Amino acid sequence: MLNKITWLPLTLTALLLASCQQEPDTSETSLNSTPVVAQAAGLVFHESDIDRELRTMPGSLQHLSSDPVARGQILNVLIRRAVLSQQAEEVGLDSDPLTLSRINRARNTILIEALENWQASQMGIPKEQEINSYYSKHLDDFTIPEQIHARHILVGSEKLAWEVLKKLSRNQATFEALAATYSLDDSNKSRGGDLNWFPRGIMVKAFEKTAFALKKNGISKPVKTQFGWHIIELIGKRPAHIKSLDESRDEIISILQQRMLNEWVSTLVNKANVTILKAEYQSPEAETLKSNN
Repeated sequence: MLNKITWLPLTLTALLLASCQQEPDTSETSLNSTPVVAQAAGLVFHESDIDRELRTMPGSLQHLSSDPVARGQILNVLIRRAVLSQQAEEVGLDSDPLTLSRINRARNTILIEALENWQASQMGIPKEQEINSYYSKHLDDFTIPEQIHARHILVGSEKLAWEVLKKLSRNQATFEALAATYSLDDSNKSRGGDLNWFPRGIMVKAFEKTAFALKKNGISKPVKTQFGWHIIELIGKRPAHIKSLDESRDEIISILQQRMLNEWVSTLVNKANVTILKAEYQSPEAETLKSNN
């Protein structure tokens, strides 16, 4: 894991490059009761400006809100952003047609996101009857396929694979230790070759066929794939099952709310009296909009 000194500047650099962020609004200065922490380029920066920037960061970084070093680095990002934005205006880039187009696209994106969030807050939670109905009609969507938990040791030759298998059968070393020593799969050798749980269709066919045929705690003979020779151990097996309604409830609510939001958007577009004037630009969607008006 990266330490704070390593990853924090990377995060803040990303903030500086984020095109949709804005420098503090001087029109709000008189209304901002939080302490002033800096002045630059005619702008005043408040503690709340740092807090607002922090709120745009992932939840895992919210603990930085009380870190003076992190807050100082964020303030530095805000100052640099303001200075660079003003310089762009001074050289006339805010009048460049391409730049204006990009600004408008960014503005529209932000407004659309805000509008959708607002509408979602107005819709509320779907009724229990709707949730139950969706669940019963889409049981296949909530079916969890058979899964197994396996680990493997990958080596480059059949001879070495048999040698490793012999060490296992004679209890000369644990599976984990042999994986750490011999396995060519760097993605999991440090975990004893653990591949975690997976369903069919994830691994290559020869590997999958052997792994799913094993009994719990069973160890395979060497299996050849395009990656080399594998020794596989089955740790556990889960049969296919259907998630319960309670387990699926949050997912169903999200699906139904998205459906309601899509219908609301379609209604808004329908009311806009859309007319496509160039015949070759007509699409099935455009014809549907036209017929619904």
